[in-house]
Amino acid sequence: MIEELLKANEVLQGVRDRYMILNHVASGGMGAVYRAQRLSDSTTWALKKMRVPPNITTEEVEDNRRLFEQETRLLSSLEHINIPVVADDFQHDGLPVMVMEFIDGQTLEDYLLNDRASLSEQQIIAYGIQLCRVLHYLHTRTPPIIYRDLKPPNIMITSAGVMKLIDFGVARTHKGQKKQDTIAMGSAGYAPPEQYGKAETDARSDIYALGATLLHLATGNPPVPLQPPRPGDIRKFVPTMKPETEKVIIKAMSLRREERFQSCEVMERALMRCLDAPYQDPTRQAQPPSPVSEQPRRPPPVARQPPRPVYTPPPASAPPPQPEPADSVPCHHCGRMNKDGARFCSGCGMPLGGALVACLMVKSPRGTWEMRIDRFPFRIGRRDPRQHHYPELDLAEHDRGVASRYHATIELKDNIYLLTDQGSTNGTMINEVRIPAHVPHPLRTGDRIKVGEVSMEFKWV
Repeated sequence: MIEELLKANEVLQGVRDRYMILNHVASGGMGAVYRAQRLSDSTTWALKKMRVPPNITTEEVEDNRRLFEQETRLLSSLEHINIPVVADDFQHDGLPVMVMEFIDGQTLEDYLLNDRASLSEQQIIAYGIQLCRVLHYLHTRTPPIIYRDLKPPNIMITSAGVMKLIDFGVARTHKGQKKQDTIAMGSAGYAPPEQYGKAETDARSDIYALGATLLHLATGNPPVPLQPPRPGDIRKFVPTMKPETEKVIIKAMSLRREERFQSCEVMERALMRCLDAPYQDPTRQAQPPSPVSEQPRRPPPVARQPPRPVYTPPPASAPPPQPEPADSVPCHHCGRMNKDGARFCSGCGMPLGGALVACLMVKSPRGTWEMRIDRFPFRIGRRDPRQHHYPELDLAEHDRGVASRYHATIELKDNIYLLTDQGSTNGTMINEVRIPAHVPHPLRTGDRIKVGEVSMEFKWV
């Protein structure tokens, strides 16, 4: 079987859609990549087809097929802004095809070669933080996923500064009991000692490769296999680099993995301490494309249940009636009289007149920000690109997997904001009390909502 390139304007029938080839982008490894147009909505995608180089044995063809299909399954199961979205996979001419997000950018290797520009220390740190986060996501899957081939050619960067891991051909799940990998894979210079068949790779193996990648970005030179830098080596190339930043790279590249950072989360914190200013996350504004060309899907309907009363906090003991002062202000929601000049009702917490907007003050281990509640239903959860599910408050990178995809919603009914847990796995807390699932809970200003490690305060601005 000899590889033949697909021709421009050739149309391939996939499982979910049809794709017209626009042009050939590149060939290498076990696949040829094309730029293709999805015919149902004219969006641009990358179409990767398994290639069969000349002079290859039948056994090698089957090995390539297995690795190609393994990569497709793996990518299809992942949901992260730094990992391309998979839209379709099928067979064409007896060979597997994968349709994935088309990344408009260049690899870090091309950036270093073509632009002939050195990256600033702060740029290198920021890139390292992004890579720590996506690797931490992979390492915390069940079972953990070890990338095993982190290097500049396998990292693309968009014009917005968002990094994408593009080759999962040698990624593997961590089994824990094995004394060594069955196949030693990776790239010389970026691979740690254990990846040469001496032991099983784990999360710390990717940390070594991350340190080697940062070393390459800092010096402009590929790392020498199994020769990590010593104190002062990097600063000979980059005299302006802070000793703290150099120490992070050296520690990540220790030949003894017990001396490296033990998780990407720990390494990220070390890089954060090297920044001169607060970290600006470029992924905050980025959104992956829809893998399916259809209207957004609503959450699955909840099975009918016997009617249950709306859960409301027990009312406080009412004080004895008092004469209403002449300067009191009535609440149009509950009828309570409030002092003149009050902004919120002391009974129900609703605003008293004025053009106030409801919002959530969100706080997570990764930062604090404000979100206005200006569309309904206002969904809280984790995005699912395969179902075109992008909640208004996306906790995918903030709660370490505690939040469900359809975790909770906020609705506006009769001028009351109602929070409903949608039957989430780990529940929703309000003021440190777990609320019943599928039961609307009225929100008052100052209410504290908690989902996993993310806390939110409901308020008006």
